[in-house]
Amino acid sequence: MKTDDYKYYSILTNNPILNKELLISTVIEHSNDTFYFKDLESRFIFMSKNVALRLGYDDPIKLIGKTDFDIFDMSHASQAYKDEQEIISTGKPIINKEEMETWQDGTIVWVSTSKYPLRDKDNMIIGTWGISRDISTQKRSEEELKALNKRISEANEKLEQLAKLDSISGLYNNRFFYEEIQLLFNTYKRQAEIGIDANFSIMLMDIDNFKIINDTAGHIAGDCAIKQLADVLKNTIRDTDKAFRYGGDEFAVIMPEANIYEASVIGDKIRNKISARPLIVSSNKLQITVSGGISSFDEARDVNELMTKADQRLYEAKRK
Repeated sequence: MKTDDYKYYSILTNNPILNKELLISTVIEHSNDTFYFKDLESRFIFMSKNVALRLGYDDPIKLIGKTDFDIFDMSHASQAYKDEQEIISTGKPIINKEEMETWQDGTIVWVSTSKYPLRDKDNMIIGTWGISRDISTQKRSEEELKALNKRISEANEKLEQLAKLDSISGLYNNRFFYEEIQLLFNTYKRQAEIGIDANFSIMLMDIDNFKIINDTAGHIAGDCAIKQLADVLKNTIRDTDKAFRYGGDEFAVIMPEANIYEASVIGDKIRNKISARPLIVSSNKLQITVSGGISSFDEARDVNELMTKADQRLYEAKRK
């Protein structure tokens, strides 16, 4: 030790204000943090005054010999005992562990705890000692923030979902249709390039004589026809399929892993269900029919060709 350092150390050690016992006593008596010392059986041999008062004891000495099982619920007390016995066994401290304490009166607090081995002058472990700081306010703030973020996330997901939906039919909308069809085509194209034999189909469909329905029965009838077709689509397509309203009376269905024949079977089911279900508007019964056209991935070089083939077949069906 250098001369100047020695002089400074002497001043500190001989200063009555900096007496070691006084410093320790000040911390133990007045700190809001919990200081405690335990023996090898995890029984208290000393605890800071504020904690004793919080536990209902007017003197920390009255806690000597008690354990966490006398203060906290079984779950917390068992974990504390396990941690302390591990420290005694390994000599390794546990630093800044966040714990939820449930006291016997039902009070719940969160604390950040650090526990260390308690050693005698020969460096033998004779117990444990620790410091716990109440972080309940911080944890409540974290939980409130987490709940707020969850609500925001759910609201954003709902908005994102709503942005994909058509307001009248409840089906996916035009924008989402073109996003999905391009994504699916690119995916199947990559699979084909590495030798995977896979196919998907699309079906374009519209309501026959929709303008006449609007002109003679009114736009309410037109909206009802759209909703009825949407309802049939939802209840007829497979779980893996997606249905879209991509125009006024124009609908589309994307059918993964379906060839043109399998897609035609689904299309016929939809067409038959629609024609067998008259539309009732203001006590008037209207017969609704639809026409459709189908194309498959394996007969198109790109999305435009896929759409063009389905569109041509739709108008061919209408003409017939």
